[in-house]
Amino acid sequence: MKCPNCKNDMTSMTLDGRSGPPVTIDVCAGCQAFWFDRFESIHLSPGSTLKLMKLIGEHSSASKPSLQDSLECPRCSTRLLLTRDMQRNMRFSYWRCENEHGRFTGFFEFLKEKKYIRPLSPKQIKELRQNIQIVNCSSCGAAIDLAAASVCSHCRSPISMLDMKQSQELLDQLKQAAEPKPPDPQLPAKLVMARLDVETSMSAFNRNPDERRRDRFDLVQAGLDAVGRLLDKLVI
Repeated sequence: MKCPNCKNDMTSMTLDGRSGPPVTIDVCAGCQAFWFDRFESIHLSPGSTLKLMKLIGEHSSASKPSLQDSLECPRCSTRLLLTRDMQRNMRFSYWRCENEHGRFTGFFEFLKEKKYIRPLSPKQIKELRQNIQIVNCSSCGAAIDLAAASVCSHCRSPISMLDMKQSQELLDQLKQAAEPKPPDPQLPAKLVMARLDVETSMSAFNRNPDERRRDRFDLVQAGLDAVGRLLDKLVI
């Protein structure tokens, strides 16, 4: 399948479905986006969603690719329609085929759709300003000067982080993903440590002078890195 944006070949991934047969999706790492055929996104198992989170962490970059003015469906070549939706209080967007062949979704928008992204509170932004001058917008990659703003001036996205306040949901997903495997007696401890690892990513950053010397910092990427470290230990 050709990527709707760059026209290069996408990479197919076969993942476990929530119930029933496996789900095959297509990934363009260069454009940092997925193509989901109809209903594929909602049929992903908890373990498959976590695998995609790990993939996003490994293939995301501060340099976000630009999208063409017109995107075509890789199935029927009709123009994709930009669609804005909402999951709870989180807005996200994607490009869908009006013939219902599927949707083209950016990595960050996928995380928002799955409720893994949340804006920082005013208190967290205040704490962040004490140690960091510039962060990357996780949506478009532009630099946000914390001294002057808490919203991206390019795409108007607020400063966000991986939402580990929903840690119980993440833990439940990890447990479900691990169920078919022989039980690991250290699994409960690993899950607790993973939760702490992600939830304290900002404080760990504050303690590390080498990190503070970096020109920019991406809070969402920090959370994804922590999730990736956990998944390297848990064979899902």
